[in-house]
Amino acid sequence: MKIKWYGTASVLIEKDGTRLLFDPFIHLNEKIFKPSVNEFASVENIFITHGHFDHIASLPDIIRQGNGEQKIYCTQEPRETLISMGIEPRLISKIVPGGTFNIKPFTIRVLKGRHIIFDKALILKTLFNPRNLIYRKNLTYILKNNKKFDEAGETVVYDICASQKRVLLLGSLNLDNNTEYPKNADLLILPFQGRADINKYALSFIDRLLPKKIMLGHFDDTFPPVSSNVSCKRFISRMRDKYPDIQVICPKAGNDWIDVVL
Repeated sequence: MKIKWYGTASVLIEKDGTRLLFDPFIHLNEKIFKPSVNEFASVENIFITHGHFDHIASLPDIIRQGNGEQKIYCTQEPRETLISMGIEPRLISKIVPGGTFNIKPFTIRVLKGRHIIFDKALILKTLFNPRNLIYRKNLTYILKNNKKFDEAGETVVYDICASQKRVLLLGSLNLDNNTEYPKNADLLILPFQGRADINKYALSFIDRLLPKKIMLGHFDDTFPPVSSNVSCKRFISRMRDKYPDIQVICPKAGNDWIDVVL
């Protein structure tokens, strides 16, 4: 099983020629690696974790560049948003927690998740930031479309299995208190942005899931001024102290495949 991270929450998983694409997004930051619309458009199976703009806003462009055979899997709220943006309903399969999809060699199970709750310290830091002037065009776009791209309490977690290996992919750094998640996944894909205390906050989810390996994502500055570059060093240091046997991978966006031989 091979995995590639394109920045933000965009992840591609491939095995035996079958590819699954999660949350494809074309970045608003011209200074960093920008994924290719054509590369995203070549993948037929697209899975969405929730309806925020940095998870679905690029899909109309991606679908237009595709062959017309792509299938999007998402919950009701992003489905309605995508239809309002011009994507044909026949291309969008509605998913619900508890659902399972078999796309050989993968079995993908949908679990209820939760979106991260932004803490006051991060909100204040974002509001009173000089970058709001530098990136005022982006800020205007984000504020204008904020209500359009509603999460609506529909964030999901994907449990992806193939060849007796398991990848657990979180759409946002939070979990539902009443859902039982698989422990000891071979790889946990963990979004790492959204709180000022994220280094401490993230550890509570490791305590609950106890994966064998972790790949961080969403820690880059893809939609400034709302996003930021988040250093992973302190989290890795804490992981070494508490869980020395769990490897933490901080991938480089658009770099070579990560070969998950677990």
